[in-house]
Amino acid sequence: MNSRVFTVGSLIPGRLIVKPQASEPTVSRKNKIEEIIVEQNGSKIEINPVKGKLLDAALNQGKQINYKCRKGTCGQCTVKIIKGPGLSAPNELEQKKLKDELTNGYRLSCQTEIL
Repeated sequence: MNSRVFTVGSLIPGRLIVKPQASEPTVSRKNKIEEIIVEQNGSKIEINPVKGKLLDAALNQGKQINYKCRKGTCGQCTVKIIKGPGLSAPNELEQKKLKDELTNGYRLSCQTEIL
């Protein structure tokens, strides 16, 4: 049962203060899930972080990301990471394909893992 506790002071108009019961969960800013934002061909794409490949998470959420081989060799799924908390370090395939572009924030979405 979701009951709220009101105090006499909270009943004054404009001062309604609701205190959560001990059983009600509170969400701290630390636990807030941050979205991943990538850019491809001038379009920004927001992706909810779900463990697994970045490309798979985007496609499962109905986001349009260009891709072809899914093996890390063609480069069609290259995205620029605008905001990307919790992503894996670039693997050998990404290092070989993207070279210096890694330092500019580019990643292969088919190889990048969401942790």
